[in-house]
Amino acid sequence: MKKLLLIAFIGLGLQSGLRAQGMDFGINLGGANYMGEIGGNEGEAKPWLLDMNINQTSFAFGAFYRYSFTDRLAAKIQINYARIQGADSLSNEPTRLARNLSFRTDIIEAMITGEYNFFVMHDMNRRSRKRVDFRSYAFAGIGALLYYPHAKMNDKWYYLRPLATEGTDKQYDEMTIAVPLGVGANFTFNRKMRIGLEVGYRFSFTDYLDDVSTRYAPENELPYAESIALARRSPEVYARGEYDDLPPFTASNPGNIRGNPETNDGYLLVQFNVSYVINTGNSFYRSRYKSLINRKRARRKF
Repeated sequence: MKKLLLIAFIGLGLQSGLRAQGMDFGINLGGANYMGEIGGNEGEAKPWLLDMNINQTSFAFGAFYRYSFTDRLAAKIQINYARIQGADSLSNEPTRLARNLSFRTDIIEAMITGEYNFFVMHDMNRRSRKRVDFRSYAFAGIGALLYYPHAKMNDKWYYLRPLATEGTDKQYDEMTIAVPLGVGANFTFNRKMRIGLEVGYRFSFTDYLDDVSTRYAPENELPYAESIALARRSPEVYARGEYDDLPPFTASNPGNIRGNPETNDGYLLVQFNVSYVINTGNSFYRSRYKSLINRKRARRKF
């Protein structure tokens, strides 16, 4: 009897695993918002998401492929194109206003993540012929970023990396590693079409997504005239005379603080996704499941 119970238990487990096997591929579309030294929310700098400026949200889109190993576990590969941006001029904090830096960075990210479905509800609408499944999940993974910070001056955009705005000894790579963490949820309709929402933060391994990290460099360490102009933009603010409570003009002198190298930059993605589902589970299970559902629905009619 014990052997029979053990075999039955294992069989049910395998059947559940086979049932969950499947894959889906689709597209993402949403927004991206940056967390770093430039701009930020009102007042003094705040930790992490508290310093996010919603008005600086830009676009993000991409594509993904996901494979479900079980009803609870899945892996996903995705590629996204996103834009992040920030401007000290949008802050009301005096030191940021005086610094007057701004940027726009286009990012291409490639990520692989593992998903854990912590809440699963099958066939939510049992009274309908249309099957609807719901899942909510948490995810984590690893990925690579290509990033291209630019700044605008005199109606022209300049690619900042080759300009070495913090000195030639501070030049950085255009690729870095990132760790994505987040949560998501989706509805699957008739086991074919899936619609969801995902919120994920990217912890990057660089402080140069915005081209700002350490201190103002001496002019003899800046290779071009554009490097000097884009590294130190405080003179533009003081020349306009728009604000009365700015710190001394010398705050942007060589050696003074320009950024914060103690913390790396990151960004938040909020994306809707649509995908097509291909089930690869056990055909015996599917036929048994359909016949069981049909019998239940037939009983409700009497």
